[in-house]
Amino acid sequence: MRYRELGKTGVLVSEVGLGGNRLGQDSQPDEYWIQLVRRAADLGVTVFDTAEAYGWGRSEEMIGLALGNRDDVLIASKMCRVQETDEKDYSAARMTETVENSLRRLRRDCIDIYQLHSPSRQDLERFDWAEGMETLRRQGKIRFAGVAVNSAADGVWLIEQGAVQALQLTYSIFVTEPEQALFGLAEKRGVGLLCRMPLARGVLTGKFRVGQEVPAGHRALLDGPRMGENIRRAESLRALATEYEGGMTRLALRFSLTPQAVSAIIPGARTLEQLEENVAASNGVGLPSQVSEQIAHLRAGWAGGPA
Repeated sequence: MRYRELGKTGVLVSEVGLGGNRLGQDSQPDEYWIQLVRRAADLGVTVFDTAEAYGWGRSEEMIGLALGNRDDVLIASKMCRVQETDEKDYSAARMTETVENSLRRLRRDCIDIYQLHSPSRQDLERFDWAEGMETLRRQGKIRFAGVAVNSAADGVWLIEQGAVQALQLTYSIFVTEPEQALFGLAEKRGVGLLCRMPLARGVLTGKFRVGQEVPAGHRALLDGPRMGENIRRAESLRALATEYEGGMTRLALRFSLTPQAVSAIIPGARTLEQLEENVAASNGVGLPSQVSEQIAHLRAGWAGGPA
């Protein structure tokens, strides 16, 4: 495993982390998920991303049971909408309650990165949340304030406001918007970046073929009409991936690791095999320039450009 600095915080993190949205699902017993998290740590993973919304606390609980108050890992969690009403409330008053609940489930004294979960720009412009984050930081409940943004534009706005030390955003071969303005600004201002969905909900593993039915309930279906187009785009990468050492998964993950502004990518994993394949993508440098150029050429030919 290779490590990078989280922005300019002075904290080193594994460049491949573990996204925790699947942890705690009832498809497997608790011990299965606990062992998956522990195996990730054994492989050198230090970044574990979760949220109160993931299984409504179940993901946090699995990480807590697996890692407890270990100080050699970085835990990122998120404050989300109100479960009972589906209302978005990122107020400082509610934040005090949600962080305590997350700390209890995580079995920790401090959450390393505490994030708002997919707020709108209107939500962000209510700066009560930023005051709440600062209060929690002074109290030692969190180390760094962050936001899991819906768009690169929101990320740029937050960095310009000086409101965060870390951002979480989508970045993959299919979603390249952050390259245009956000990466350079994040490097200049020293903001750490956690990049989610580098495998595009599994499509960039190459597991789906054009015309193949995607199983009911698979996360790829969340992309709606875009899913079919992304499967076609992934198909166009297949020949390049065959030539590239490591195949499609490593090609996709290393693409997302190539920008030095990226502190870590946080793909999910449902099995030990998936986890080990993700970790194997860590090489410290991302893709060779000639491979990146071939991907850029393919992307330019996709109808409408990158998704």
